[in-house]
Amino acid sequence: MELKYSALFILCVVGSACGELCPKKCDCDMDDGLNRATCNNQNIVNVDVGVPKSVQMYSLSHNAITELENFCFKDIGYTSLKILILSYNLIFWIGLHAFNSLGELVELDLSYNRLRDIPSDLFWDTPHLDILDLSGNVFETLKNEPFIIHDKLQVLNLQNCRIKSFPERIFKRLPNLKKLDLSENYVISFKSVVLQPLTKLTRLELKNDYLKCSAEFIVTEAWIVSRDISYVKLCKKSKPKMFEKIISAVVENDPVDVNDVWNITEIRKKDENVTIPVVVTRAPTLFEKFDKDFPAFQALLMGLVIGLGVGIVGTYLWLSEVCKCKCNLKTRMRRQRRITQRISRDEDMSTNLLWYSAVNPDLATPPQIRRELSLPDGSTSVRTRVAVDAVRFPDRCETPPPPYNECRINVIHIRDNQSVAYN
Repeated sequence: MELKYSALFILCVVGSACGELCPKKCDCDMDDGLNRATCNNQNIVNVDVGVPKSVQMYSLSHNAITELENFCFKDIGYTSLKILILSYNLIFWIGLHAFNSLGELVELDLSYNRLRDIPSDLFWDTPHLDILDLSGNVFETLKNEPFIIHDKLQVLNLQNCRIKSFPERIFKRLPNLKKLDLSENYVISFKSVVLQPLTKLTRLELKNDYLKCSAEFIVTEAWIVSRDISYVKLCKKSKPKMFEKIISAVVENDPVDVNDVWNITEIRKKDENVTIPVVVTRAPTLFEKFDKDFPAFQALLMGLVIGLGVGIVGTYLWLSEVCKCKCNLKTRMRRQRRITQRISRDEDMSTNLLWYSAVNPDLATPPQIRRELSLPDGSTSVRTRVAVDAVRFPDRCETPPPPYNECRINVIHIRDNQSVAYN
């Protein structure tokens, strides 16, 4: 029985000793009297990696943590943490009670993550927090309300957070803030009213390439200096104007005698014995006169206008000649077509006449339809004898028939053995 209890005691001691072992992904040591666990560059995705609960300085930098859930440190049992480093991760969301039970936390590093917005009372569960590093996140647009609410916070780092402007009420609830870093953001102006709630501020960083030295910002810098705040002035000296730069860049030459470099001849006046220097000049050429009278741009416009006018006139003359040739060609073709049609019509008439004469040589002229006459009363029982009194020729194929209006037709009707003649 005693052996049984002794074995159970040994197992409990061994189990407790195994539970306090440092995990393989971390290095455990002491730093300034604090139990430190360093778990960097291990592709860790969760804050729970098996580090002993007595850890006081916990570093999880350069890992793949994406979010901090509510009560994540309380569930693990890390209640003794004083320094927590979570920089260079992928954190984009933090629960409102993620830092619950971290009542002894003094320093928190959340730099270079993917935070775009955080609740203003996120650090309500860390009453002793003094240093907060939020640099390298993406707080582009801030609302005109307190960014962080904390009574004990003394150091705040918002460097390189792509902030475009700082509203007036952003630092309204940080009464004990002493050091503030706002450098390397995208602000172009800064007002002193933003810093007025920070009555205990002793150091300020505003280094920025986008800030303009306007009259408003110069007044802000004067206000900062008057409050005995450690600050490096950005608008130390106004930049020289352009003409001042040009004047300062001019190099003065040594004096030179003009007689050595100019072509001067002496001419004496006839009445007075005075020597007058005369500069011999040559007449400018035509191109020099044109270059002097007309600038390059004006000459270019003149050339374009002249070229356009010449092109329009030449195009008009060419088109007129082309249209004239086409009109003459169409007229000749139309005339030739009419002549061809007339010749074809005459040939068809002559051919028809000759063909009719050749096919029916014995028939008299006019044709059969002209010789079928009827009486005025429309009687059909009359025997009709038609005698054609026309000039006949022996050779009909060579001589055309006489006109129809010159033919005389004698029609003799025989009715009841009586003959009646009609002309």
